[in-house]
This record gives sequence, C-alpha cells and structure tokens, in this order.
Amino acid sequence: MRQRASSNLMNWRFLAAIPAAAGVVHILTTLIGMNDTANSAYTLLKPATPVNKMTVLPPIAPGQQPLPFLSPDARYAICHFDTASGPVTVNAKLPDHGWTLGIFNPDGSSAYFAAASPGRATAIALTIVPADDRFMGLTPEAKGIINAGQAPLTVAAREGLIVVRAPDRGMAYRAESEAGLAQASCGPKSY
Repeated sequence: MRQRASSNLMNWRFLAAIPAAAGVVHILTTLIGMNDTANSAYTLLKPATPVNKMTVLPPIAPGQQPLPFLSPDARYAICHFDTASGPVTVNAKLPDHGWTLGIFNPDGSSAYFAAASPGRATAIALTIVPADDRFMGLTPEAKGIINAGQAPLTVAAREGLIVVRAPDRGMAYRAESEAGLAQASCGPKSY
C-alpha cells in the first residue's frame, strides 16, 4: 500500500512537470527565434541596394517581390544606410494621407517613424548620426551658422533601412507617386 501511494505521487509529479517543460521549451524557442536574422528584411535588401542612396522599387507584382508579404497597393523607396563613415541626411516629402517614412534597425526595430497628415504635406529633414560615442566635430548648427533658433532632428542608428511608402492609388496617380518617391533622398552629410 505504501509503495502504491509513492507511485501515485510520482505519476502526479511527472504529469505536472510536462506542462512546465513545454513552457520552458516554448520560451527558449521564442527567444532564439527573435535573434534569427538570417532571413530578415535587412539581410535580404542589404546586398540589393546601394549604401546611402535611395532606390525606388518597381511596382509589387506576383513573382516580383523584393520581400515576402509586401503590399501591392503601395509603392516603396528604400535606402540602406550606414553611418560608419559619418552622419547620413534624409529628406522626404510626404504629400498626403497614406505616405510614411520609417527608419529601421537591422533587427527590425524602429528608430524613427513619420506619417503624413490627411490633406497636408509633411516635410521630413533629419540626420542619422552614429549610435556610438564618436565625436564628429561641431556641426554648423552647433556653431550657430544654420537654424540658430531651431534644433535639428537627429536619429541615432549605426545602420539599417529607410523605407518611404506611398499608396498606389491607380494609374492616374502613378506618375505623381513615382515623382514623390524619386525626390526622397539619403546620403552622407557634408558640412
């Protein structure tokens, strides 16, 4: 009888350990999966885009997707930026509702995001500075030469992707969308 009670206690502990072990495996798998960047957007687009230069992608169509699950109802301009040799400037005009600009780190996290307001153009002019403690010299803004009363917009990031998204509203507006995407720029900042 004593052995039977001990056996039932052992079975109960074993059955309780199964969900606990499954939970540990689930958590570990999730944490490992977050660090798997082998097929990330950054890894796929880095070799296909020039460094610090905005590239307007062709319209998204079946079989012509630079990334999986890109929406065919939008047009994109992408810049692979790298601040290893100095700050990078970003300029874009978001003319209407649906236009967005995002700056993303290689792991997919967002460093900056802006969306246009309905019926009002939004001009974006910012500088991406290296995300380390490097001294890049005094900027003209710091010397009081340019924009003395207004602080410049800066974002700290080492490298990543800048994505400008324009809604594709049909053939009648396609030239306007392509012109807006072509005006977006990123490049090394010169003082």
